[in-house]
Amino acid sequence: MKKVLRILKQIRNLNLGPNIEDAANESLHSKKLAIEAIEYVEAGAKSAAQPGVVINRIWAMPNRWTFKIKPIAEIVKRYVGSGVGWIDPFAGMNSPAEITNDLNPERQAIYHLHAKDFALFLGTEYNGVLFDPPYSLRQVRECYDEMGIALLSQEDTNLFPNNIKEIIAPKIREGGHALSFGWNTIGFGIGLGFKLKEILLVCHGGKHNDTIVTVEEKQVTTVNMFEGKLFNFANCFSER
Repeated sequence: MKKVLRILKQIRNLNLGPNIEDAANESLHSKKLAIEAIEYVEAGAKSAAQPGVVINRIWAMPNRWTFKIKPIAEIVKRYVGSGVGWIDPFAGMNSPAEITNDLNPERQAIYHLHAKDFALFLGTEYNGVLFDPPYSLRQVRECYDEMGIALLSQEDTNLFPNNIKEIIAPKIREGGHALSFGWNTIGFGIGLGFKLKEILLVCHGGKHNDTIVTVEEKQVTTVNMFEGKLFNFANCFSER
């Protein structure tokens, strides 16, 4: 692996002049692919190096309501318990969180606000968040169509759902958890103060995408008085 990275980096660092560019599009294309390969390999190596991350894969029948899928219901129960102190901005049906929200008034939720408005409305120091938004822009449109909303806002199109995560992240207590559901393992991420703890891949077979559950724990942070930035104590030790 180290040899592959070394060779790819040599390709990336080639100094191709303008004359060569005109005559060597294929070489430039190879350089672009090399850059992508390096980033992919390095990201994978960094992810694989995280100690203590539990990864499981299991098969289960698909269900429109995420929390009705058996292995997902089980992992949610393990972390959420009775649901006290948990929030859910996209509750849908069957959410175990104490404080629930869904834009659709026909869903089983306490509040029926836009997720951003719900996030801004929340207080602080929650035990955790269940984050199960629409998994794609197409699904966002379907939700809006169901509500009779004709147009997506520019913010919904360009920033969703990261803009919701950024508001919620500071409101989760240290040691609390974020359970994110979707087609990837992006979760909340270290930039918002969360450390990856567990991944569950739920295969549904056929033409269905896997449903992926990403479990993260909120880390202990402090404020740098000189720059006003948040630092993650756990990273100071784990990266040595």
